[in-house]
Amino acid sequence: MRYRLSSFVYSLSRLINNKPLDLDSYFYKIEQMVLSLRLSLFIFLLIAPETVLAHSPIKGIGAFFNGILHPLLVPAQVLAILSLGLYYGQNQPTENKMSVIFYLIALIFGLVATRFFPADNDVSIVLLLGVIMVTLLIISNYKLAKYVYRIAGLLFGFILGLDSAQNGLNLKATLLTLFGSGVGIYFLLLYAMALSESFSKKTWQNIAVRVLASWMSASALMVLALNFMSKG
Repeated sequence: MRYRLSSFVYSLSRLINNKPLDLDSYFYKIEQMVLSLRLSLFIFLLIAPETVLAHSPIKGIGAFFNGILHPLLVPAQVLAILSLGLYYGQNQPTENKMSVIFYLIALIFGLVATRFFPADNDVSIVLLLGVIMVTLLIISNYKLAKYVYRIAGLLFGFILGLDSAQNGLNLKATLLTLFGSGVGIYFLLLYAMALSESFSKKTWQNIAVRVLASWMSASALMVLALNFMSKG
């Protein structure tokens, strides 16, 4: 795998600079960059746990836009949505239409269930464990039966909807926020699927998706550790 990527980088370097590239130096810089990103995320999680784990609305932007932004501001949610979208996109996205429909239906049921489920009850641990499982499937390029994709859509959709409740809102603001969250969660999955599908044509693109999946898996582990630390 690294040999194929090396050949690609070497050829690109010859085309642009008309001289070979020091591949050892190149891969060393890539590894250092990935390590720096992981360390930066870990430090951020340590110094700002209330930002990472909070489900409180942002003041001044309105309930609907609060809902749209909510899945982007909760690491467990954004990791779950992106990992599922990447997995669907890498595995025949045109055949996953039913999986996406199941995801949407389960998402709606999850949003409705927040009426009976307090926002203080955290289900992010389930999402993070799901992220780790899905990203490992992406990294290993393991194919599953179609019904498994649909079950994954049901589980992720329902838990994401259930995890979208926010504190301190009246009934009208709650409804607008939940509607916005549903829109954000659904379209973010579609964007991740489209990006993953566009990066499934060539070998180096598949490698890039697997590298991203490994980074997401490490991020999920760090957020999971922070979650346990905050409760300890």
